[in-house]
Amino acid sequence: MKTALLIIDVQKAAKPSAALVRGVEEAQYRYDAVFVSKFVNKGSPLLALTGWGGYDDENFAFSPRPGAVVFEKGTYSSFTDALKEFDEVHLCGCDTDACVYKTALDLIENGVRPVVLSGLCSSEKEEYHQAGLSLLRRNIGAANVK
Repeated sequence: MKTALLIIDVQKAAKPSAALVRGVEEAQYRYDAVFVSKFVNKGSPLLALTGWGGYDDENFAFSPRPGAVVFEKGTYSSFTDALKEFDEVHLCGCDTDACVYKTALDLIENGVRPVVLSGLCSSEKEEYHQAGLSLLRRNIGAANVK
């Protein structure tokens, strides 16, 4: 089985905890394939449509490992066609209730099993994180939320 790790938007402006940053940095070395998404404000339809001001600091809060595939996005989803070559993609990062959630749904709709590493995910507020996990259990299956 081919498995990859997808690290979603672990950027300074998302204010991930030190524990999440450490966990993500360590986890990336346990996978042969690692993908890292970076949310960028420029060109994002989310800013105008939602009234959100975007990230004031788009820089990563961690150091992607050598060989990681780093890509930019301006949408909720971090899905990319390159992930279709994997049977399973483990997800971690920010925001459980938005970007992690949308990416998991996109993976499942493209025939790839998403596995959300809940201890390596966070949201701006704990209630959003818990709501995201609840919806993930419902929509991708509780067995796919670890």
